[in-house]
Amino acid sequence: MERLEKNNTTPILVLALVALILGGMMYLVNQDPPEIEPPVWTILNPPSDVTCMVEQDGVLWVGGKAGVVSIDIETKVVTDIPCSERMTYTRHMLLDGDTLWIGHDRGLTRYTADGCRTLTEQEGIVDDRVNYLLKTQDTLWAGTWHGAYYLRDGEWSSITVDDGLLDNYVNTMIEDSYGGIWFGSYTAPNGGISIYLDGEWQYFSTDNGLVHNNIVQFFEDTDGSIWVSTGLMDVGAAIKFIYNGEAWEISEVLDDSDGLPLGKIRSVYRDPDGYLWIGSENNGLSVETDEGFKILTTEDGLSHDEVKVYFVASDGGLWLGTRNGITIISNDALVDIRGS
Repeated sequence: MERLEKNNTTPILVLALVALILGGMMYLVNQDPPEIEPPVWTILNPPSDVTCMVEQDGVLWVGGKAGVVSIDIETKVVTDIPCSERMTYTRHMLLDGDTLWIGHDRGLTRYTADGCRTLTEQEGIVDDRVNYLLKTQDTLWAGTWHGAYYLRDGEWSSITVDDGLLDNYVNTMIEDSYGGIWFGSYTAPNGGISIYLDGEWQYFSTDNGLVHNNIVQFFEDTDGSIWVSTGLMDVGAAIKFIYNGEAWEISEVLDDSDGLPLGKIRSVYRDPDGYLWIGSENNGLSVETDEGFKILTTEDGLSHDEVKVYFVASDGGLWLGTRNGITIISNDALVDIRGS
């Protein structure tokens, strides 16, 4: 009899325990979530996809998939460019005096205070995709799918594989400190880098040191070296070139084994304080610190994991052009990120 009475208390204890657990869960649900301090970063969106940014008198011209807009750097107000021309998939822009040159999927547009006009094939330049723009001392260059076009003395001409390029698809260009012009192709397994200096060509591909023949972007560092962003999908690297007095040579190759994000490298930039920023296509942005590279992603506050282009405002803030808008990191936040 005594045993039976003890056993009868078991269901009561179980029910009491369940009630206690449910009550605790309801209490937790009704509590305010803990306050998490957000990063001191600002997101501007629109614009959406950002591939290029050019500053002009306190205004930042921003180009990308949807075309071109202007942003007041101080107020962050976004305004459509006052131009009726369709300039979707703007790949690059160049400011030459008071003229803004815009390269997009329908050709090359010239924008001034008087309005805009897209050049035509009848004027000697392609009327389809322009990938990149470069201004040397007396020449305007336009990298296209059909070679590198150049405007000199009022006339357009072009150079192609027949003149020495490795490939006609010129995706990016840069003029180095020694007067050489670099042409990067994006047509792997062909392609690579073609460098023209003093009437001679020098080439780089996977045959002599490149990790991949897709060339995404060039960046000239403060010491005159050239960084190359390259890769495709899960293969990529940031490659540093130095000039030895006679020719260019590879001096450093950085990839995920050095702390970079895995895969294709999209951009390289050195900030005014001397720290490298290296963006990948899909896996975030690596920032150089005194302890090595740190990777930032959307979880840290980026508007997208692909960072394509950089701009430093007069207040020291760093503007990052991504595949999904612009992320602005204040100068104070930069110090926190780098630890210095």
